[in-house]
Amino acid sequence: MKFISQRISGLMSDRDSLRRKIMASAALSTMVFVMQVMARIVSTIVLTRILTPEIFGVFAVVMTFIFVLEMFSDLGVRSLILTREGELDDGFLRSCWTAQILRGVLILLVCILLAFGISWGQGAEWFDPKSSYGDPTLPFAIAAIGGFSIISGFASPAKFVYEREMKFRQVSKETLIRVVLTTVITIGLAFWLRNIWALVLGNLAGAVIMVTLSYAMFIGPAMRLSWSVDDFRVIIERGKWIIGHSALSAVTVMADRFVLGFAMSASSFGFYYIARQIVDIVETFLNTVHAQMGLQVFTELHKDGEEASLRRRYYRYRILFDSLAMFGAGTLMTFAPTLVGIIYDDRYADVAGMIQILSVGLILIGPRLLREAYSAQRRFREMTVLSLVSAATIWVGLFIAIWGFGSTTLALIVVALHRIPEVTALLVMGRREGWVSLLHEVRLMPLVLVGAAVGWGMAELWAAAT
Repeated sequence: MKFISQRISGLMSDRDSLRRKIMASAALSTMVFVMQVMARIVSTIVLTRILTPEIFGVFAVVMTFIFVLEMFSDLGVRSLILTREGELDDGFLRSCWTAQILRGVLILLVCILLAFGISWGQGAEWFDPKSSYGDPTLPFAIAAIGGFSIISGFASPAKFVYEREMKFRQVSKETLIRVVLTTVITIGLAFWLRNIWALVLGNLAGAVIMVTLSYAMFIGPAMRLSWSVDDFRVIIERGKWIIGHSALSAVTVMADRFVLGFAMSASSFGFYYIARQIVDIVETFLNTVHAQMGLQVFTELHKDGEEASLRRRYYRYRILFDSLAMFGAGTLMTFAPTLVGIIYDDRYADVAGMIQILSVGLILIGPRLLREAYSAQRRFREMTVLSLVSAATIWVGLFIAIWGFGSTTLALIVVALHRIPEVTALLVMGRREGWVSLLHEVRLMPLVLVGAAVGWGMAELWAAAT
């Protein structure tokens, strides 16, 4: 392991080698992303013809709860392995594995308690029977989805070691195999069950596949429970900041699901869930690429003491993200109605308008990458402040939109643009550090218009062809 650590240090100090690894990671991530999009499109086309919109609405609530619990208990094991200085010994990896399992057990227990609470609330008529929260299958689905966390907790952390070493080829292969197998199993379950349990069991099957592949595809030490006090002290010390940041991120990301789940009928909420999935395709791809290499890149950039050099290399890194985000936003704004008409049947026509509104938020993806600069410097306090700003914006905005104006359309606008205060704070802070150039922030904005023109052109071509 010492040899590996020295090798990583050598790679990270070699700028040409780092650049090659960045390009290789981007290429692999693009390939995997294309395959993921294809799998999602096939899955969506099939599932929306088998399952009703109400099922997707209830499942969105289920996934909201599990996501929030995962984030509120996020110890940052991956981040800790990627950024840990010095030797990465087998004992530390086993301690991380043990922490993952304990976290999974805790999440399962909380899911069971939540299920009992929601069931009791339904009996007390707290929820509108037409909403997703009033569906009688919701408590059982929440209890069952807790199994995802305890199963995935047994995955080997060796995958994170591969990411640390920038061996992205194997990581990409694992992602691709897992996505394809999970999609096939979920579709098969949908044909068989034709209810929400197809989606729940599909996710549990995905967790089993993830654990299996983590041992089959990544070479690492044999895992067994480890109770090293020193290791757990390190995990908890780092984790307390990451939990705070992750919890605030979860509160922000899932605010729309919580509020709109109450305010919308189950079918309308199902439309919203599908619209978010489509818009998130672009954001998911960019986040996947950034997650694989962002922390390592910013760690390397901070080694360069010159502000001008750091700023130049930072904006060079952002070109891919800004270009795709701007172009994708414009394309979805004009092509969404045609896209929905191609993929879904007439029951899902309302999805198009939601996509058009939500796609505006893609424009804010690029500036938010600067958050990783603070993570690389372990400045978790600044990250927490940024998360607080974003969380306060979306929660206050949604409450005003829904209960102040009674408008779900205004609520969708809030969801799309709630990152503006956070981005503003990032730009102000980054400019103070010498990292930000306002001219570079807006230089690719015309790509929104280019994307809109391309989307309009594709819609016209499709209309002419059909």
